[in-house]
Amino acid sequence: MTSRVALASLGLLLVSACQVAFGDFTIDTTRLAVSCEVGRARCLGSQIQTCVGGNEWRVLDTCASPDLCNLLSLSCTPCEPGTFQCSGPQPQKCDGDRHWQPDGDACDSASLCELPADGTRAMCRTASCPAPEPLVKGQPAVPQMYCSNDGHLQRCPLSRTGWQDVEICASPALCNLAQAKLQVAAGKPATCLLPACSPGQFNCDTGSPRPCKADRTGWDAEAMRCAGATCNPDKGDCSSCIPGTVTCSGPNLQQCTAQATWTSTTCSSALSCNAGANPGCGDPTTCTPGEFRCQAAGLERCRSDGTTWEKTLQCLNGALCNPNAVSCEVPVCQTVGALRCQGNTQQRCRENLTGWVEVTQCVAPSSCDPTSGCLPTPCTTGDFRCNDVTLETCTDGAWVRKDTCETPALCDAAKHTCTKPTCDVGERQCQGNVILLCKPERNAWKEFETCTDGAVCSPDTKHCEQR
Repeated sequence: MTSRVALASLGLLLVSACQVAFGDFTIDTTRLAVSCEVGRARCLGSQIQTCVGGNEWRVLDTCASPDLCNLLSLSCTPCEPGTFQCSGPQPQKCDGDRHWQPDGDACDSASLCELPADGTRAMCRTASCPAPEPLVKGQPAVPQMYCSNDGHLQRCPLSRTGWQDVEICASPALCNLAQAKLQVAAGKPATCLLPACSPGQFNCDTGSPRPCKADRTGWDAEAMRCAGATCNPDKGDCSSCIPGTVTCSGPNLQQCTAQATWTSTTCSSALSCNAGANPGCGDPTTCTPGEFRCQAAGLERCRSDGTTWEKTLQCLNGALCNPNAVSCEVPVCQTVGALRCQGNTQQRCRENLTGWVEVTQCVAPSSCDPTSGCLPTPCTTGDFRCNDVTLETCTDGAWVRKDTCETPALCDAAKHTCTKPTCDVGERQCQGNVILLCKPERNAWKEFETCTDGAVCSPDTKHCEQR
């Protein structure tokens, strides 16, 4: 998986009606509406609100005045002059009269409004992919789609922090951007083109064996010329079939009869043809191709032929599983109960990993320590520590950011450095018949799924596929 892929919220702009005419299409906004980033907080008037499910702003508290809407502690408390916060995408600063004021222009998204761990001024990071645009002028905006060189069908999420995988196509040739845009415009999930066959399969329609093309878009030229009706789709040669043999030739389930002749049953797709221990055409259509759902904390995707649900990701908890955003939401913090210092305030990671809550406020001359709370003395110059994802060094009795690591686990205070990630968020790989998934800490791989019943881990799609 490329470094562009980020598992963050997908966005579609909300429109007033549940269904909106779009030329020959209809956009069903109840299925695709994602209007906010899970776990992000904002002040709306006097209300403290947090985004739930990607499409609901939930009121946490209603303050006596807008100036008491404190997102640093998610409470109705006066702000400290000179402190900063992000209210959705808008950076704010607490002025001398303890009023929250806009501090520059709003960022392109809430995720791009970044509040440094040392409590200094919030800043806007640059968007990594383009904003949603209408396919036809005057119509609702839809997310930008993209086909990467290695066959990843991607779209730009609401967070705009990077391209997000929708599906890994069986080959780059099966990533069709025009089809994906039309699907999204029609209010449907975007999918890759279905593969016509699988590697190692042969077709005998011409009387001679033709192998599956490397890009899985169809059949290649004849491998050899057969005389008579002796083409064998199982072996890919001109030999006679062995009674009882079962093989798949694209969507066709081929079986050799007791009379040594081939019979064929056409399945719904090459993906649903199963010549393994329990041969057959798999389940009938059970779901909408490309649709996502959550099973507890697991994110599942309906395979592109609509015959089965496939495991896509294991989210850290159910609150972070968002089928509308086709992803696991990026947790604001990674470990329940983890501690950090935000300026001179000790904070603890919430149970659902969607943010931080205040534990204690240290008063000068005491200093905040992530694990011990308030220490009576300042730090020692030259010391290093990890403060959540921030590698800090002590300079003149104060902790100063030296670097920001990708995850807390990659912060190495002893070596004074951020360790390079082993893998990307959501990245998968095959190890024999086992699918491995990158750990949330990005420092190792973990077993995700074992392929069974004749299926193998496809090196192209990183999913279990029948052969």
